[in-house]
Amino acid sequence: MVILFLIVFVGLVGFGLILPLYPFYALRLGASPEVMTWTMAAFSLGQFIAAPIWGRLSDAWGRRPILILTMLGSAISYLILAYADELWVLIFSRVFGGLMAGNIAIAFAYVTDITKPQDRAAGLGRISAALGLGFMFGPAIGGLLAGPDVETANYLLPALAAGVVSLIAMLGAWLMLPESLPAERRRPLFGGRIESEQRGSAGAGPTGLLQRPNLLRLVISAFMFFVAMSLMESIFPLWSNNLFNLGPSDIGWLFLGIGAISVIIQGVLIGKLVPRFGEKKLALFAVVMFGTGMLVLATAGAVWQVLLGIAFFATGTGFLNPSLSSLVSQTAADNERGSVMGQYQAASALGRIGGPSVSGMLYTDVSFAAPFALGGLIMLPVLMLISSTQIMTRPASKSGASD
Repeated sequence: MVILFLIVFVGLVGFGLILPLYPFYALRLGASPEVMTWTMAAFSLGQFIAAPIWGRLSDAWGRRPILILTMLGSAISYLILAYADELWVLIFSRVFGGLMAGNIAIAFAYVTDITKPQDRAAGLGRISAALGLGFMFGPAIGGLLAGPDVETANYLLPALAAGVVSLIAMLGAWLMLPESLPAERRRPLFGGRIESEQRGSAGAGPTGLLQRPNLLRLVISAFMFFVAMSLMESIFPLWSNNLFNLGPSDIGWLFLGIGAISVIIQGVLIGKLVPRFGEKKLALFAVVMFGTGMLVLATAGAVWQVLLGIAFFATGTGFLNPSLSSLVSQTAADNERGSVMGQYQAASALGRIGGPSVSGMLYTDVSFAAPFALGGLIMLPVLMLISSTQIMTRPASKSGASD
């Protein structure tokens, strides 16, 4: 678990390095705010396509080789990004990087392989904390490397640094990460029977969402949540620069604060609170906090209000991802967990496509506050979907659960 934690952390540092300056990079290459947010959606488009595929491949071939391959691909995508001098090259680098970033599903599946059901939320929380730490340090480092001034920002150094840390993560997986899915528990790439311990018969399979209403509700919830989150992330640098004159380094420090809150929640609090409250109640609490944060940002007129909104936002994201992913994992049998977690990540990626696709238009054609207001309102149906989800009781001796 420690090695996986470090690998995920290093990989997310690479992603975070680009986050506070990417919108300005796209604008420098001639993109309008609407096109800029679409280019940010390109990364998630690649992730949406790849996550189920990587998950299915990992069910058949094991988690370790897929992690190594995708981290090498991530390093290549950052190298392309570093030398992008035309908008289409920038977009290609982000699509290719997104294809490789589908490996987050594999990291989550790895955790479910090595944890008991009653410990799964805590394990997923620790990996989510690694994501949070990467998200915490990456943007701060990227902002420092780029510099405080948008006009003179250095985009080459952060991209090259992201490539280097991705290579380090790949080497860590190659040299130190053991395989978590033994050959006898793997599912053939084509065909293969999915056994659910609770049902004792063939499962509906990862593609049978309509026959698995609880999983369907959770996947839709993930999609809607990530639409709302990406509405904020895709426009926040431009919004904060226009309204409060914040530069790349300032924005990097704000993202560091978001990451710090998430790390405390996921690395410390989740493991303590899940046994007492359960994943479902924590997920509902997270939705309320996230929605509140988005509405505070929508009405912010001073920097202190921005900080308050970010605190609510970070608390919501910190609790929701491990809680929701643990609930999703409980619907999966052992030999379909990679596929099911891939579906969860694909829904997340599809949400990250939807948010940036409209945030730029809302920002320029409606109002500066519109992306945040819409993100807050989206939480109302998410609240209803999670509330209506029925969670199965998990016997401690079972290694999987299903609808």
